[in-house]
Amino acid sequence: MPTCRRRARVSRGSRVLRAGVLVAALLCAAVAGLVAGPAPSWAQVGGEAIDGYQVDIDVRPDGTIHVREVIDYGFGATSRHGIRREILVRAHYDGRYDRIYPIENVQVTASPGTPADVEVKTGNRKVIRIGDPDKTITGSHQYVIDYDVKGALNDFPEHVELYWNAIGTEWSVPIDNPSVTVVTPSPTNGVACFAGPERSSSPCASAGSTGSTKTEFSSPDLSLGEGLTVVISLPKGAVAATGPILDERWSVQRAFAVTPVTAGVGTLLLLLGAGGIGWLFWRQGRDRRTAEESVPLFAERDGPVVYRPPDGLRPAQLGVLLDEKADPLDVTATVVDLAVRGYLTIEEIEREGRRSKADWNLTAKKPADADLLPYERDLLASIFADRVDVKLSELRDTFHTDLKRIEGELYEDSVAHGWFSKRPDRVRSKWLLLGITLSVIGGVLVAITAAFTHAGLVFVPVFIAGLVLAIGHRWMPARTPKGSAALSEVLGFRRYIATAEADRMQFAEQENIWATYLPYAIVFGATKRWAKAFDGLGADQQVQVSSWYLSPYSFSPGYFSESMDSFSSSTSGAIVSTPSSSGSSGFSGGFSGGGGGGGGGGSW
Repeated sequence: MPTCRRRARVSRGSRVLRAGVLVAALLCAAVAGLVAGPAPSWAQVGGEAIDGYQVDIDVRPDGTIHVREVIDYGFGATSRHGIRREILVRAHYDGRYDRIYPIENVQVTASPGTPADVEVKTGNRKVIRIGDPDKTITGSHQYVIDYDVKGALNDFPEHVELYWNAIGTEWSVPIDNPSVTVVTPSPTNGVACFAGPERSSSPCASAGSTGSTKTEFSSPDLSLGEGLTVVISLPKGAVAATGPILDERWSVQRAFAVTPVTAGVGTLLLLLGAGGIGWLFWRQGRDRRTAEESVPLFAERDGPVVYRPPDGLRPAQLGVLLDEKADPLDVTATVVDLAVRGYLTIEEIEREGRRSKADWNLTAKKPADADLLPYERDLLASIFADRVDVKLSELRDTFHTDLKRIEGELYEDSVAHGWFSKRPDRVRSKWLLLGITLSVIGGVLVAITAAFTHAGLVFVPVFIAGLVLAIGHRWMPARTPKGSAALSEVLGFRRYIATAEADRMQFAEQENIWATYLPYAIVFGATKRWAKAFDGLGADQQVQVSSWYLSPYSFSPGYFSESMDSFSSSTSGAIVSTPSSSGSSGFSGGFSGGGGGGGGGGSW
């Protein structure tokens, strides 16, 4: 040591000499450490480490192996609850199968004063957590883990082999003094051992000789990520049962395998499903021409042009008869129709700027009377609700429940007229529910068979049939003979509205019906076409609408039709709006980490 001190007192005149002084000091410290004795362990200086790891493996005549792991775990000054041991129980075997290692009879003991509560979880790994979540420990503690493993042996033409990762490479701490002992039911044919990082082919420090029933292996201390793998060869017949135990891995190809059985049964169900769905649509979804005869599938439905609404029907009634639906557009047309008939006025509110939203003020003009149908009376009462006027925007988020009730009254009206034998909305709901139920049943059957068998293909037609029925539910309502006859007249009137020409305007001009028929044009989606047909008759048109539609802007047929389109879309949006709601052999090319078992662990 004096020599070291004298060297430390050399001249400080240059940086090179200073560096030399530092190196000399470090060398002296190293020499002093060798003289003083071995350095303390990692756990002694505050880190965690395994101070001893002994694995005893007993290969039993029935082919199972019993493993005992004695782990001397040093926690150092770190307060921890205990340790966690992870053992691989499922591994990739080939392109089709996984190899499984069933682990049973897990038992744990610990040194006196060491909490040994056990929690075991199994997935691809068996996770054994040892310790008390309510207590912490420090220092060194010993844990003994016993368990049985099935399917650990490999069967080869000339021998039976144990290829086992006795100490896995996934421990989160270094391991001192690792050793493994294997006891077999008959003398061994050969032994091998590998130590080091995963896939290392470096041999262990020592391995017992061939010909004994007890073989011992040892290795120098293992750093992080290093393990110890042993290989034992036994003669054929030394054990009753060997591995591997295989579990077929799930894949789409496996689950939906095309075989004579799956293809045959699946095709049969597909044909039955297609035939059944087709028969339902053919029998239940077509309109009736007579009580005994359905309307041909591609029959021409349009009748001659009709210049007046058939039987004096209201716009919403024509809308339901036309598309079998009571929808917001039908209700919107009814609002305009009520205005035309003098029950309310529609006043367009002047916009404050180009980007401001359009709005209208609705004002009640006369009370409901006997001329109103039930749904019209309900609509009028729901709009005003004991008030004289209301802005259209004020109906937003508040009218949707009234809308559903009024639409229901429209459906009841269509049944009362004899156009449908049952409410179309309820017919659609029934078939939609049936389709969803069938598709769910089919989906569940597909999922079950695909998960556990190769026959997932068989029940796909059931799912498809339900899906087709759910999609096609909209076409299931069918008109009665009376409804079919009325539809022909409605289509004729729609042709008049949609294709009005100048030579037909004499009738319209004489009847003064431009405004009267406007709600019907809204239902038919022909507002602009209807207005264009009367272009040039602006003065007469203005007179017809001035009593019920007020605007701060100059009147023209083109502008008025755009205003009515805007009013229709705004009304439809307002009345439907709802509040925003609130997971090989070890002897030929063997290596560390190449067999079963392994895994690792750490503290928690």
